[in-house]
Amino acid sequence: MTERTTLSTSSRNDEAEQWLTAEGFTGIKGMPSTARGARLRLEKLAELHPEIKRKRTGHKGFEYHISAAEMTLKSERSNQQGKRDEGNEQLNLWIQLFKTMKPSSREKMLKMVMEHVASELSSDAK
Repeated sequence: MTERTTLSTSSRNDEAEQWLTAEGFTGIKGMPSTARGARLRLEKLAELHPEIKRKRTGHKGFEYHISAAEMTLKSERSNQQGKRDEGNEQLNLWIQLFKTMKPSSREKMLKMVMEHVASELSSDAK
């Protein structure tokens, strides 16, 4: 029984060590040297990755996952931009295809798409 309790407590401590306050990030390579600066950077990163931020239990404020120390705003923003660009490419391709179609073909395609979307929405509701 004591071994199980020790293991459980140990895993909770390991998890707790993975979450730091903004002040805990000061002094980590690549992070600002003040708690305020670290908090500002962490908040911006949390806008891109909400999973790195959580409410502190039993205290005011928030804590952030240690993985945030490896993230840079520039690389995270470029990753987000790359995802948006990929989506825009697909959308632009659909628009070009739609514009080249005859009006009767457009109507058929729109009808088909609307029926497909309606069936997916009704199956998701179940």
